[in-house]
Amino acid sequence: MAMMLLLVVWAAPAQAQDSPVSATEKIPFNRTLPTPCKERRIRLNGEFQAQYKIVRDTKGEIFIEGDFHADWINGSGLTSRAKYTAVGAGRLESSGPSPTSFTYVFNFSLNKSGTNDSLMGHVKFRINVNANGGVTTKVVAANVDCTN
Repeated sequence: MAMMLLLVVWAAPAQAQDSPVSATEKIPFNRTLPTPCKERRIRLNGEFQAQYKIVRDTKGEIFIEGDFHADWINGSGLTSRAKYTAVGAGRLESSGPSPTSFTYVFNFSLNKSGTNDSLMGHVKFRINVNANGGVTTKVVAANVDCTN
């Protein structure tokens, strides 16, 4: 019986995973967005940064973890000429068949210099992961809301 169990354990397929793939993407952003706020329009420019860790298992499933940062985005109000600084970080976890594609909405604050005033930014990204774990990220939509 012990020999039979040893044979079953030895013959069982390995459930190993591929080595994780790490990637950092800088996503350029340069848009003028309308707002429903006192600041009627705001110009945002700079780049978002995304850091990914992607693992593919032997069954072909992709597991992805991502960290997003808005710290390299700056803005200027076209109504007030005020300067805005983006602040925020977000995290995603997703899995699916390889290759996979999905959307992710990232929210961040836009703090007005020299005041306690802020706006809220929202960017929708389209994330594509190919069969080898390569990742691409594109902005598909963006908008700005008031915080009060």
